[in-house]
Amino acid sequence: MNVITKKSTVREILKKCFIHYHQDGLHKLITEIHDAILSHKVTFPNLEFCAETVFETLPENQHLPFCDAIHRLKTEGGNVLLGKILQKRLPFDYTQSIEKATEYIADADIWYVCDIIGERVYGYALLHEPQRTIQEIKRLSKHKTNWVLRALGAGTHYAIKKGLEKSHVKNMFTILLSFANAKDKEVRQGIGWAAKTTAKFHPDIIALYSADIKHPENTAYWFRKKIEIGLNRNAYAKKN
Repeated sequence: MNVITKKSTVREILKKCFIHYHQDGLHKLITEIHDAILSHKVTFPNLEFCAETVFETLPENQHLPFCDAIHRLKTEGGNVLLGKILQKRLPFDYTQSIEKATEYIADADIWYVCDIIGERVYGYALLHEPQRTIQEIKRLSKHKTNWVLRALGAGTHYAIKKGLEKSHVKNMFTILLSFANAKDKEVRQGIGWAAKTTAKFHPDIIALYSADIKHPENTAYWFRKKIEIGLNRNAYAKKN
């Protein structure tokens, strides 16, 4: 398996892929991208560059057919393409981008699908359209699939780390608290990640909900432990 680390290499590969696309159509483009890029080890920034090039080059009505086909291939790198293309579509097709992300995540069979797409779509949307996205996350927090719930945590972690406004972090933490007794491993991983990040960046929000967090019937040990880790990291950062 080749390792592709240079944007210039990806650019040259994509030029050849799009020659095939213009000659033989979308199916051929997908085959070429799979064989020349997704079947190799490629750094995530270069996969995002690939996604941006596809987004800019393909007509809008072929974005989602491209994504559907990439999703069916079930490659790790393909999830970066899906997340980035859907992210780029958020400004002009918010609802469908969220729905498609949820569709792909719900069909996951491994954890990294949730984290890769969740950060790039849910997280980016939460950071840039917080009020609208908080309502979407409230709705999706009732989703029956544990992968989607994990992805909500991954997205929340991303948005907080990137500077989500404190008032919105507070609203998101109330949603995280609703999962504080979750038993499912994947849900605990995603929600715990977001809870830890909340504590690291906003210990004052944790203080507001200290009674709920300390309540043994409302909050499981795993959730309290994630909060503790986040608070310790905040304290360590202040020392340095």
